[in-house]
Amino acid sequence: MPLTTTGANDILTNGLTDFTHVGAYTDLGTTEVAGGSYARQAVTWAAAASRLRDNTAQLTIPIPAATTVFVGSVHDAASAGNLEAWFQIGSTLRGVGTVITAVGDAVSSNGHGLVNTNRVFVQPVAGEALPAGLSAATLYFVVGATTDSFQVSLTSGGAAVDITALGDLAWFRTVPETFGSAGNLVIATGALDIDLSFVI
Repeated sequence: MPLTTTGANDILTNGLTDFTHVGAYTDLGTTEVAGGSYARQAVTWAAAASRLRDNTAQLTIPIPAATTVFVGSVHDAASAGNLEAWFQIGSTLRGVGTVITAVGDAVSSNGHGLVNTNRVFVQPVAGEALPAGLSAATLYFVVGATTDSFQVSLTSGGAAVDITALGDLAWFRTVPETFGSAGNLVIATGALDIDLSFVI
């Protein structure tokens, strides 16, 4: 779960006391789901163990018809308030990668487990900027996947994004879920992790 600056500050200052509600977004942290019966849901957290805290009960987020959810979200209030973080749905695949050379536009990430057409978003690591050509606000398609590297594209099976500078990144696979009719985004007990063993 990549944290926003607000989320990182709150976790350092208050633990998880400000991580109170879970919602859903139709993009990467800009547009929260709205309409129908949508409402953020209160979340409670288990005690920390092995640098990990999980939700203690299943979360059921009502989603209106004709909505595609890209990621889940964590907030500090039932409405308004601050977006603390967003998290991948439908997959637990994540990792770090390095753009070693701008030739080939490939991200090197040993044994990443991704396949072509998977959807991923990227985040900076260690306070560094993302390699030029990539954006944290874009959900990409995986193309050119090999065992230990992959490229990203703006379209399924499309041309690889032109990465023009070297650098490191964290990547997260998410599986967007389209609701043709009203339904629920369900997050199982223990499936929502605050994992400080994976720090970016």
